Amino acid sequence: MQTASNPAPSTIEAKKKVFGMIQAFWESQCVYVATRLGIFNLLQEKSQSVETLAATTSTNVEKLYVILRALGHLGVLQEAPGRVFGATELSALLVTNAGPSMGHFAMHITEPCQWDAWKQLENCLHTDVVPFEQANGKSVYEFTRDNPWSGDTFINAMSFLTNHAVDALLEVYDFSQFGTVMDVGGGQGGLIASVVKKSGCKGILFDVPYVTQTAIAYLEKQGLDLDAVQIISGDVFAEVPRGADAIVMKYFISAWNDEDAIKILNNCKKALPKHGKIVLLQAFVPDLGEPPESPDGIMPGLFAVQIMVAVPGGAWRTQQQFKDLFEKCGFQLEKVVHTGTNLSAMEFGLGA
Repeated sequence: MQTASNPAPSTIEAKKKVFGMIQAFWESQCVYVATRLGIFNLLQEKSQSVETLAATTSTNVEKLYVILRALGHLGVLQEAPGRVFGATELSALLVTNAGPSMGHFAMHITEPCQWDAWKQLENCLHTDVVPFEQANGKSVYEFTRDNPWSGDTFINAMSFLTNHAVDALLEVYDFSQFGTVMDVGGGQGGLIASVVKKSGCKGILFDVPYVTQTAIAYLEKQGLDLDAVQIISGDVFAEVPRGADAIVMKYFISAWNDEDAIKILNNCKKALPKHGKIVLLQAFVPDLGEPPESPDGIMPGLFAVQIMVAVPGGAWRTQQQFKDLFEKCGFQLEKVVHTGTNLSAMEFGLGA
């Protein structure tokens, strides 16, 4: 017989899971603060005492220790006697001074503007407000444009997501079938750079001006011949440039509701030749009975809530919902290619 002091093992495991959910935001904020302070950058080369780290980051020693100790308990850092902290495999992923990293993604998702937006989650169920706009007084795109640190962090976060998935994508999807590929909403150009280098095609990078202005330096760091990629700034709702055999969109269409997405897709349709394709690179929200977690640990159903919090009407959709959306604009699904990450490729043609 089970007693109050000796609960059933299943009850203990259930409570552990719920406690983990409750504590999750504490974990993410500790990671955010340490990443923002550059703690993981400082520990790359050698372990350091909390006193040294506090002096370098101009923080209170004892308060910093409480945070770093918690990160040690989580396995993000390693604590040695004398309050000395060292790097781990996890902290190496959060280093931000060696190019786009998981650290940039962590800071973007958990920075104060996003944190404040999540406080409005319940409110958005009863009203038409967009949580991010309610909390910050402007859209997420306006905010990242107007706040240099947030904008830079966002761009690097998106570049990290590209770098994270691109190798697995290029192993299973062949872009060499196209003469010119255009990445719509392509950010700094990480994806199009990889596509061009791997397949030998020409590339076009299309995004808003404040994003594309970072692209030249980024592409040069990738060792790419800038003659291979044309950089075009513009508004996807006004016009999509012509000249590509295929348009690639990575996570991009998820930022828009169906009405706006249809406007974008119709502009893409005008820009493509009759043989043209759209290659949608996207994580799919699983249908009932499908695994809720992608191979790389991302949960698309949970990520869909983040999109709802951040943008008006945007959504990570199911595979069928994407298919239906594209069909409304005259595109036919021709194939789906899955990778070893959260990213899959849906290839659409213009049909007969």
